[in-house]
Amino acid sequence: MNNMEPKLLTLAPYDDPILRSKTNNIQFPLSKEDQHIIDSMLFSIQKEQLIAANASFESAAGMAANQWGINKSIFLYCPSGSETGDIEVVINPSYKPISKDVNKGWEGCFSIPNATGCIQRYKKIKVTYYNTDGEKITKRLSGWEARVWQHENDHLNGSLYDDPSTKQCLEKHCFDSAEELEEFIAKARA
Repeated sequence: MNNMEPKLLTLAPYDDPILRSKTNNIQFPLSKEDQHIIDSMLFSIQKEQLIAANASFESAAGMAANQWGINKSIFLYCPSGSETGDIEVVINPSYKPISKDVNKGWEGCFSIPNATGCIQRYKKIKVTYYNTDGEKITKRLSGWEARVWQHENDHLNGSLYDDPSTKQCLEKHCFDSAEELEEFIAKARA
């Protein structure tokens, strides 16, 4: 068992090249270093730690390793939303659309502070990934869960939602403060 204490990770700024580079796959069994990274990610995604890190949001539906400046193919995923009690650790993920059907929705991102984009995503996807025990998992996701998965998976592939080459961002709004952003998102969801 790993005895190193998790540490608070620092979010990479928008212009950090790691956010636009494909991450490296993880080997199994997990090394002590990789387990420590995962422990630190699980620690850093908690509300108290996001506040301590001056993150643009106090909760997260997911977070990719490279958003913390770590070149590893790992993301955290909260299927129920931003409640971190049900976090899944996702390693070496991939997905394929089940159909060509897409939907549009407003997304925020810790890597793009004080902004939101209307993003086009597949409605239904089939995902494959490994858990921390190295077990391969395949399942189908739809709706909001599929949207979050695609967002986080894009991070690991070196893509942010506002990357023009993806043609996913249909509209983007930038704000002077997190409060203005939250107000806009609340109105858009109403």
